[in-house]
Amino acid sequence: MACASPARIPTTHWFLFVAVTAFISTLVWCFIYFLSIREALKLPINWILSELLNTSIFTFLYMIAFIAQLSAWSAYVGSYTVSSNIAGGVFGIFNTIAYAAGAYFLYVEWKSSNTQ
Repeated sequence: MACASPARIPTTHWFLFVAVTAFISTLVWCFIYFLSIREALKLPINWILSELLNTSIFTFLYMIAFIAQLSAWSAYVGSYTVSSNIAGGVFGIFNTIAYAAGAYFLYVEWKSSNTQ
């Protein structure tokens, strides 16, 4: 988020929107786990599937966002913000990989809990 801000072009607005919403969503899921909200609320929610869908959606959105960010800023030459925005796009690649790994592990956990 810090590398790509302030947003100077529309694709960076999209990249920052995805980064901020993914960050907030991840914080919410951390609070759900740390505060044991899953166990405290006796709601008929499939928590693993909900988190799997959330993580999968953000994997896809991050993939679109980093491609847009890198393709838009690779066309600029000589601007002093190009390198930080390219770095933001590269960190977007790392975040996409991390979210994809999380989605895979959640899928494995969801499949193993569904077959019992």
